[in-house]
Amino acid sequence: MDLLNRYYLYLLALGYTVHSVADKSNTITNYVDAVSTIAGWEGISVEELAKNIASIYPKYDKGGAKDTTLINDNNRTYNGIKHFKKFIELCNSGTF
Repeated sequence: MDLLNRYYLYLLALGYTVHSVADKSNTITNYVDAVSTIAGWEGISVEELAKNIASIYPKYDKGGAKDTTLINDNNRTYNGIKHFKKFIELCNSGTF
């Protein structure tokens, strides 16, 4: 199973929605798409993003160098990368 599918299942396990009430994009899809978007911005694969999450995440964190990139995004990308970082940490520790 690829990394984004595992991340999807992790978000599902956390209780995030699969379908929104307004029939718009759901939280899980938004967060998974956000990770793909950031990997694209960085010019790397999702796997490379995972390997380098400790150095890449701070750029997108509040006050980071690329924080302003996320302002028009309604925090979708910020929350997606924040949860992805936690997911990778759990994967690396063998918890998930």
